[in-house]
Amino acid sequence: MYNIKVMEEEIKKTGIIYCRVSSVEQVEGTSLESQERMCNEFAVRENIKILETFIEKGESAKTANRTEFNKAIIFCQKNKKKINYFIVYKLDRFARNQADHAVVRVKLKEFGTELKSVTEPIDDTPVGKAMEGMLSVFAEFDNNVRTERSVNGMLERIKQGIWVWQAPLGYYRPTKGSNLFIDKEKAPFIKTIFEEYAKGIYTYESLANLFNEQGFKTKYNKKIIPQLIEKILKNPLYCGIMRVWGKEYQGTFEPIIEQELFYNCQQSKKKRSRNGNPRTAKNPHFPLRGLAVCDECNFAFTGSKSTGRKGKKYSYYHHQKQECKKAVFIPSESFEQSFVEYLNVITPDEKYEKIFKEIVLDIWKTNYKKLDEENTKTRKDIEKLENDRQRVFDLHRSGVYSDEDFLHQKRIVNQNIDQKYRMLTTKRIEEFNMEDALSYCFNFVRDTSKKWFNFEYPEKVRFQKMIFEDNVWFDGEKFGNGELSPIYKMNQEYMGDKSQLVTLPGIEPELPA
Repeated sequence: MYNIKVMEEEIKKTGIIYCRVSSVEQVEGTSLESQERMCNEFAVRENIKILETFIEKGESAKTANRTEFNKAIIFCQKNKKKINYFIVYKLDRFARNQADHAVVRVKLKEFGTELKSVTEPIDDTPVGKAMEGMLSVFAEFDNNVRTERSVNGMLERIKQGIWVWQAPLGYYRPTKGSNLFIDKEKAPFIKTIFEEYAKGIYTYESLANLFNEQGFKTKYNKKIIPQLIEKILKNPLYCGIMRVWGKEYQGTFEPIIEQELFYNCQQSKKKRSRNGNPRTAKNPHFPLRGLAVCDECNFAFTGSKSTGRKGKKYSYYHHQKQECKKAVFIPSESFEQSFVEYLNVITPDEKYEKIFKEIVLDIWKTNYKKLDEENTKTRKDIEKLENDRQRVFDLHRSGVYSDEDFLHQKRIVNQNIDQKYRMLTTKRIEEFNMEDALSYCFNFVRDTSKKWFNFEYPEKVRFQKMIFEDNVWFDGEKFGNGELSPIYKMNQEYMGDKSQLVTLPGIEPELPA
């Protein structure tokens, strides 16, 4: 009894476990079980008391609607400063998007909770932070590759005229994977919405009221709202046109309305609108808007266009605090050129890349020595099971096993072999992907300015978030003093001869004088 009390007193750290798989096949296999087991083993080794375990079955990390994940975050929030660790099997179980990873990580930090990966060497040291950032980038890359494969398959079906997403109101899908079919109960209402709006006498709100009076309901048996009316009227699917990823495809399903009626409604909308292109926070002409901050007044730069005497448009960056002595209008070309020059200053060189890679790979190999031993044991287990399977066949041929016994024993052995192979496949990926991850990440890092310059607007914004943890300051002439992400921050320390990178034996880089 005394020993038990002593052990309880020694456990000062607490944590929760979060496990996730993204497919039904993984749920039915052993992925969840092995994740949870390894997380619990890690907690025992690190003397962490597990307060709660959250299991996510069949939901992708891409979606923000992960039920158990949200419960885990809320649990940490309610128990602020009482949960020391948020334990996951791998970082890609936590998030598949580097930006989301950083946001949730900050939230956990506010709650006094630290993220821990069972299979990856992350911690609060400079190398550990940089490692975590790069692993989260690689997780996003892996997800993008999977998405690309999925998108290619979807695109082939779209080219065949098949709508691959959820059926809109007025259509239904009789079987999974089939094309759209007209809902004979809802479709007449959809057609009437277009016909009435084309008359030019109804607004979205008045149309919603009209159809609510007629008893028209959504597929979830709810009332019609003006936003739904607008969504219906803007959807070309109803006239048989599929607009996907910037292109149009002709559907092979039956349209509810004629194309002429659809385009009449779009023209009618334009006539009623004072401004067909409202200003939005996301403007592809000003990728640095919101990121750059004036070092004098702390106001973020915005962007706008002015019209010259001959009608030509000119783009400028500026900020709104006019009393600031640095509140000037700077041509976008000059402003972005200064930003590119700053990116060149913070970009790591080949010497830094070599040292960083060697250190991370050394840590990686050290931490996965045990993994190699486990893989060797798993291969031996597979070999033994293969022999057991052969023995089952021999006993059946010799008449010891009946046909029923033979099938039963064969199924058990095959299941055990499949389980071992799944474990081996998962661990084999973990063994060999680190060097690829480092190479992939440094492919962006070593050409930072060139990558940023060549990216389209959405990629520019995402890339900026990977470089800077917050804003970057502009003093009226040049950029500087941005809160850099760990990989760039450590490079600045290295260049300043204050690096916390420890050179490995056999590696003697020539440090700057």
